[in-house]
Amino acid sequence: MPGIKHIAASAVRFPVIFVSHLSLRGLVLIIGVALLMCPWKPAAFAFLDNYILQASTYFLPSPKGASEIAVIEVPPREFESWQQDVYSAGKLGALISNILHGSDATVGVVLNKPLDSLSSSADQLLEDLAAQSNTENETLVQVRSLVQRKHLLLDTLNNDRVILGVVNTRLGGHVGIESNPGRTQVLPDIVNDWLWPAEWRYVDPGRLVERPSIDHHTVVPEAANARTLVIYDDDNTHTQGSFSLYLLKAALERSGTKIERVSWLRDWGVLFDDQTFRTSPSGSVVALNSVTTERMHPLIGKISLEEAMARSAFPAIVIVAAAGDQTAMSLARSTYSMLHGFSVAEPWWFVGMEKALLLFFTLYLVWLLPKLSPRVGYVISLFLLFALVVLQIFAVVNNKLWYPLGLSLLFLMVGHILIIAWRRREQSWINLQDRADSACVVLAEAYMERQDYDMAAQAMSQCGSSSKVLGTLYDIASAYAGEKQYQHAVDVFKSISAKSVDYRDTSQKIDALKTMIYSSQSSGGNGSVELDATVALERQPLPMQKLGRYEVREEIGRGAMGTVYLGYDPRIARKVAVKTLNTSQFSSQQIGDIKSRFFREAEAAGRLSHPRIVSVYDVGEEGNLAYIAMDFVDGKALNEFVSPDRLLPVFEVYRVVCDVAEALEYAHSNQIIHRDIKPGNIMYNPAPYQVKVTDFGIARLVDDSKTSTGEILGSPLYMAPEQLKGKKVNFAADVFSLGVTFYQLLTGVLPFSGDNLASLTYEIIHGKHKNVRRVRRELPASAARIINQCLQKDPTDRYASAGELAQTIRKAIKRDFAHDAKRIGYL
Repeated sequence: MPGIKHIAASAVRFPVIFVSHLSLRGLVLIIGVALLMCPWKPAAFAFLDNYILQASTYFLPSPKGASEIAVIEVPPREFESWQQDVYSAGKLGALISNILHGSDATVGVVLNKPLDSLSSSADQLLEDLAAQSNTENETLVQVRSLVQRKHLLLDTLNNDRVILGVVNTRLGGHVGIESNPGRTQVLPDIVNDWLWPAEWRYVDPGRLVERPSIDHHTVVPEAANARTLVIYDDDNTHTQGSFSLYLLKAALERSGTKIERVSWLRDWGVLFDDQTFRTSPSGSVVALNSVTTERMHPLIGKISLEEAMARSAFPAIVIVAAAGDQTAMSLARSTYSMLHGFSVAEPWWFVGMEKALLLFFTLYLVWLLPKLSPRVGYVISLFLLFALVVLQIFAVVNNKLWYPLGLSLLFLMVGHILIIAWRRREQSWINLQDRADSACVVLAEAYMERQDYDMAAQAMSQCGSSSKVLGTLYDIASAYAGEKQYQHAVDVFKSISAKSVDYRDTSQKIDALKTMIYSSQSSGGNGSVELDATVALERQPLPMQKLGRYEVREEIGRGAMGTVYLGYDPRIARKVAVKTLNTSQFSSQQIGDIKSRFFREAEAAGRLSHPRIVSVYDVGEEGNLAYIAMDFVDGKALNEFVSPDRLLPVFEVYRVVCDVAEALEYAHSNQIIHRDIKPGNIMYNPAPYQVKVTDFGIARLVDDSKTSTGEILGSPLYMAPEQLKGKKVNFAADVFSLGVTFYQLLTGVLPFSGDNLASLTYEIIHGKHKNVRRVRRELPASAARIINQCLQKDPTDRYASAGELAQTIRKAIKRDFAHDAKRIGYL
């Protein structure tokens, strides 16, 4: 039977595996949800409430003097015989008659079962015999004596000041108190029934018996510190008053005011005519003189049966019960409490308050406590415990309200202990994971030093999500991007995003690199670019040759008048971009002007040293080749990202344009105007992030008056109106060109277009561009506002400087992209 054995073994292992993997934090959540959903509270946890009640009584005065309540103790056997045979209960009738005639006391009789209804066939026969007046014999005299005692007992028991109670018995029938008086309820019945369902919120008084002809009332034992005044009858729809309620009513009537109507509302309490006696929605009160410390117990007189039969004066309330019956003593104390204002009750809104508190404790334990340091957690939990205990005591002492929050307090204490235990276990796992992550990081860094990025990524594949792991993965992805292995870089960035969605600028990097991949695939791996744009293309190996001291290794760009190579400077061991100009293709009359323009870039850029501007290291001539050695910029020119299907993320565009504006502000401060700002002259690399402005080939020094007017140099699509008119330009021309670039990078289209140069020029000088948000609706309002000011026809209406433009864009980033910017540390 191997199959059965296997199933049995699995059935045994499952609970063990489940328990071993059970999270204590999850257990606390389950307990909290269960307490929230459950409408009843286990009585086993009432001990905390009892302790708090006892503490509360120390702030209340203890009873002084006589209580005006006494218990007449009847020998148990005699008391039992009274209940077994009503005709032998003549002494009970005589006792009650003596009390009623000797005082105005209210008498309560505590029985173990209802008295016989006294209406059986035997009773009727005795009545008939006693009525025969023409016959005299000893038997008949005894019969008449029994009947007389019966009528004396009935007369005394039917007195308004006599209340009969039966312990642990539910009386049948629909004789009860009014539960729907004219007074308006706070909550509708449907809400009351949901908050306090009868089968869960009300005490079961015991066995069900038929209601006798003599009026009896149920004596409900104290439960969970509460004395029940109102109970439901046998069908849980009608209410009836308990023995305690009618004993209280009779005691209140001693003042001479007859109470005509007793009614009850769950969210108000018991109403004696129009006078409200507050009870809990369960129809109970907590009698402080009954359930708490001995110092609160009133002085209850104890009278023997013989003394009671002989005396003529009695206290205001007399309870007749079997000797040793603790129920009678408890009833006496609780009656004293209710008459003297030492009773408290739950308000109708306590159920909602308790549920809200349990919800708060659940969220605190499961969500907040794990984030706090152990010391702070202990302080907060102790403060909550102390505050709630003080609140309960204050409510009892000052407002006569009772908030039984013992279960909530116990949940807080136990939950705190479980969460601390869970945290310690979690911390041990975290420490183990950290050690494993540290080993992986060390191994990955060793592979990265050897430029073996595949092995470095594989070493990190099973690591956790700590900051050092994410940082190492970010470095690996950036290294892949630097090697133009964009797909590998995207894969690693995606693994970072899977571990931490908001880690730095991962999502922006993924979008940008996907665009780079698409751009490379669309261009077939190579492409031609203008000479005046320093870009990086797919590299083509060349035979080893030199230009000056530079080793020329690969062709990385090609333009109309020359080629750009990847070079190597052996003196300082660094890569450079070598831009060349072949002068043999020009006539002798053109060579001078062409060379002047070519070397002007070195003159302009050589005066600048800024992290966002390509640096020029050297210039020279060799044969028919003039060359400039400059900073090698890895990545692509932004003209790769101006098609509608290749756009960069909006935040990335804002960031790039802001950096370019800051670079232009630096150039302008050095009296240099670029004059040809366009996407092709801005180099961009997403990982690691890098932006550089290149091509100062037509730049003008402000103090160079010879060529400051009359020339139209640059790209017409991006030129300012004054530049197209051949007027003298200033820094505002670069602001206009950057605004056109900003527009194109956001939308994939140009703000001005024309079929030919003449129509294009007219549109730029006189036309009005289409609002950028009409082209792309999801753009923020700041995009339209910034671009509109950049593209003003009058230079004085544009931003006063590129620096002001940069500040405006940075404010827009802070307002519109705060989450993304803070995540990568940009702000």
